[in-house]
Order: sequence, then structure tokens, then C-alpha cells
Amino acid sequence: MNSETLNSLNDIDTNYPVPRVHDFLSRPENFAFLEYVVKDPFGCHVFPGDICGYPLAAFLDDMERDIKQANQIHLWSYIPTCRYRCHFCQYPTLILNPQATSSQAVFRDLVDYNIKEATMWLQNVPCLAQAEVGEFNIFGGTPSLLPEPELRRLMDFYQGHFNLSVATMRFEGEPGTLTKQYLRLLKELGFTKISFGAQAFNDRIISACGRMHSAEQCLDAIFNAREIGFDWVNVDLIYGMLGQNVDDVKYDIEKTLELELSHVVCTKLHMENFLKKRTSVSGERESLWQKKGLINIRNMNFPGLGKQYQMRDLIEQYLSSGYVEHPTTYFHQNHLHPEKWKGLVTDLDKQYPEVAIGLGGSSKCARAEAINVTGYRKYKAALDENRLPIEESRGVSPLQREVNAFKMALSTLVPVNDNVFGRRFDGRSFFDNPIIRSTLRTLVDKALVIIDSDVVTLTPNGVTLVEAVINTQFVTPEV
Repeated sequence: MNSETLNSLNDIDTNYPVPRVHDFLSRPENFAFLEYVVKDPFGCHVFPGDICGYPLAAFLDDMERDIKQANQIHLWSYIPTCRYRCHFCQYPTLILNPQATSSQAVFRDLVDYNIKEATMWLQNVPCLAQAEVGEFNIFGGTPSLLPEPELRRLMDFYQGHFNLSVATMRFEGEPGTLTKQYLRLLKELGFTKISFGAQAFNDRIISACGRMHSAEQCLDAIFNAREIGFDWVNVDLIYGMLGQNVDDVKYDIEKTLELELSHVVCTKLHMENFLKKRTSVSGERESLWQKKGLINIRNMNFPGLGKQYQMRDLIEQYLSSGYVEHPTTYFHQNHLHPEKWKGLVTDLDKQYPEVAIGLGGSSKCARAEAINVTGYRKYKAALDENRLPIEESRGVSPLQREVNAFKMALSTLVPVNDNVFGRRFDGRSFFDNPIIRSTLRTLVDKALVIIDSDVVTLTPNGVTLVEAVINTQFVTPEV
């Protein structure tokens, strides 16, 4: 372990308890975990295929087969427009002024291309037209920038060409654009869930991460959505941002409880040494914090890893009495349901296919996965040539299907039941899989999981470090 990494782990606020995972991460034998949580670029789960160079035709055949067998699917449409780029953003976006006359043509093009891609999916995977959609999401970017005529046109297409008869409808926006008028439009179009990133309820932190809305606008969006009839309002918070301390996160969580938010996402930001180098999916772009020279200005620095885990412990402590974490980083009130789209793709008794339409979308089923191109020009060029804008497709071997299913189930934080696993895999036990069996021995030795008969349960340390567990411990060679 290098001294810089250990210094970050030992960066602790003495007004709060030492984080629970500090002792575990400080041991030399657990360096792989520490290295991951320091360098982790996305703070999310990855369940990759292990067969590279997988033919696109084979991927589409696999999607057709798995969608036919699934009870439901998750369908999402990505609208990549933003009116500014957040300093932590790592996703493909188009930055534009929504009020500019020139932007109206961009919005029309985006909807045109989105509809064209969706049409090509329907042509290549015919069962999609009848597949029951469990949840339909419009993600961003900032889809709430879409002018009303373009949003209506987009929804007319999806409602006319996909089976949304029982689907719950979820829309992601940005507080500065989720006006009462826009929320009423979403309600009219059938949306029942609203999601937006507040990132914090503190204007100092909001400004430091490059956001152009205020904490007051976050509150307005919540209250207006409730007034209009949205019972489900999901707010995203981030901890570990520039200038943020443990007291700031305590304030955010106290505000969460005061607001009685039905659902809240509390995500750990990737670490400072990573942010100084890049922020994009491609890994080629400088972070805006670095590019704009904001680090170390006005005594604003990133909290070290120790403080970040103090923040995580505090979130668990404050939310434990009234909320359930399912899956990791997603909290819902005890008497309410967890995020449906997450459950559709990760819960062991489901893990249904998902189809993503739009720039940088990720579509997958048990047998294969594919990722769309992330450059808008390349995306448009593919569709102009009547090709699906897919950058890469990978297959998933039978052995890896079991590993991925187990990892996804573990990420939900729900105990993994071997009987349920057996129903998924023709009576096979997860102990029959050599990769899972070997990894479980290691995780038990490290006190990250407990095995009781046929059930695997994460320990408290395992819950906190589950992303490192699923992304570093289940090693399958690529084919």
C-alpha cells in the first residue's frame, strides 16, 4: 500500500466514529479492496460478458430468446441533452441552451434518431412489440429540457409501439427545469415517478460541483411534484464531493428525513486521484474540477476515503430506522416498494432483460450484452446508414451467467438463496460453480459474508464494500 492511499484512508473527522471498514481496508491482505475503492471510476456494479467479439446477430438472437421467456422487461430511453456539464459527470451529453432557436432543431433530431433506433430494435427483435414492459424510464442527461411537442411525439411513439399497458412510468429531470407546468405535462402523459439529482441540499456544495440550480429549487421540485400527485419522488445525493465534509452529509440526511422522501439514492463519488485525471466514460477527458482549476481553491479539497466511509456510516445510521437499502445505495421507506427497474434487472428471482435506446445505452440479457456508441456524430452516422448504433457486444458463457446472476443478487443486499438460484439454473447450486464456490470461501474468511445452510448473507462490512466485492473477487477469464 502506498502512503498516499493510506493517508486518504486515515483522513478521518475526529468528531465522528472511525468508519466501520477502516480496520478491514487498512490490512495489507485486503489491498485489492482498498485499491478498488480508491480507483473505482463509477461507483456502480458491472456484470460484463466474458466472450469478446460476440457477433451482433448472435446478441440480437439472444435478446429475442430471453425476452420471450421473461415475464417483464425494463425499457429505457436516454435523452442526452444538458444545459451544462456537472463537474463529476462521466456520461455522454450534448450541452445546449434550451432557449436558443438552434437548439430546437437538435431536440427534433434527438427524438427522430431515438425513434429510428427504437424502430430498428423492433425490427431486429420482433418479440419486443409484445413484451410486457415492467417499467419504462426516460433517463438523461436532462430529458426535462425536451420541449412539450417533442416529448409528446416521443411518448406517442413508445406508447404506440411497445406494450406499456402495465408499466410504471419513470422520468428523470433536473430541479431547475422541473417546473409546475412541466410536472403537470408529465402527469398528463402517464408518468407516476419523478427522479432528479439534488446532489446536496447545500448551495455551497451544489455550486462547487458545477450545478446551476439551488437547494431551494430542489425543495420546490419535491413539493410541486407532491402537489400535482406524484407519490414517488426519488432524489439522488452524492457524498465525497469537493469541499464536502461529514457535517454537510449529516445535514443532507437530516433534510431527507425532514422531507420524508419516499426514495433516496446516496452515491459515493469516486476518489480525488481519479478525478484529477478524468471524468468521462471513455477515460480521455480531464475532470472539470481539474480543468477549471477549482481544486485547492478557497480551501476546497476532496474528503479522503476515511471521511467518505464516515459519511456512509452516518447515512446508514440515520436511515436505518425508517428505510431499507435495496439495492446498494438505493434507499426506500420501509412501507414502500424499492426501485422497480432495479429489481427487474438484479433481483435473483427476476433478472429480466433490459433494452436501452439512445446514446451510450447498455442493453443486456442473461446470454449477452451490448453497449451503444457514446459519440453523438458516430451515433447519428450509424442510424443514417440503417445500423443499430452498437459499439460492442459480448456473449456470456454458461459459467459466467451463473456468476453474473449471483453477483447481481448480491448487489441487492438481499440474502442470496440457493433454492431460488436452482430454479433459475435447472437445479444447479451456486456451490456447483467453481468461481462462486472459491470466492465464497475467501469472503467467509474475510468476514464479508455469512453462509447459513443454503443462504449467503452480507455482513455489515460486506454491505458497505459490496461493489468492491462483486467487481474484484469473482474473476472469470475472458474468452
